Amino acid sequence: MKTVLSTIFVIFMAGFIAAKFFFSSILALFGYTALPIESLAKLTHSQKVVQKMQKRHKSKSANVSKRFIKRSGKKVAITAASAATIGTVAVIGTLTYLEVSQYCDEQRELSEDANLLFDTNTTFDMKACLVQGKQDSAQFANEAWQGVKDSSSVVLDDVLKSIEKSR
Repeated sequence: MKTVLSTIFVIFMAGFIAAKFFFSSILALFGYTALPIESLAKLTHSQKVVQKMQKRHKSKSANVSKRFIKRSGKKVAITAASAATIGTVAVIGTLTYLEVSQYCDEQRELSEDANLLFDTNTTFDMKACLVQGKQDSAQFANEAWQGVKDSSSVVLDDVLKSIEKSR
């Protein structure tokens, strides 16, 4: 009786293992897999986290360009007005380069995040970003330089008027 029970148990275990491998290979053929419920719950939670991160990444990507446009224009104009001297062009150029460089660094980080979140393998071209940023910021620099010219002529007129009054 003992040998009969042990034989039945061994046959049952062998059948279970064979059925498991058989169903696993059939499921794998269709791209599915057999998982315990606990693992499935963890995967579902992880998938929700990844989806939230993807949404956040998309909104952050959209906001980077908007912030660059707003921030660069203000900074260049303020710096140009405060440095209304012969070196103003150099100050504007340096500040513009720093802004473009920061913008491209943010874009590179977003590209790396996108590669992880969306399972892509795109490479970020820093040179192309710098060229595009320079083109975008050229408008800011021209506006700032025009503002400096306008403000310096107003200051010069005020100085001349005050000199004439004192005579």
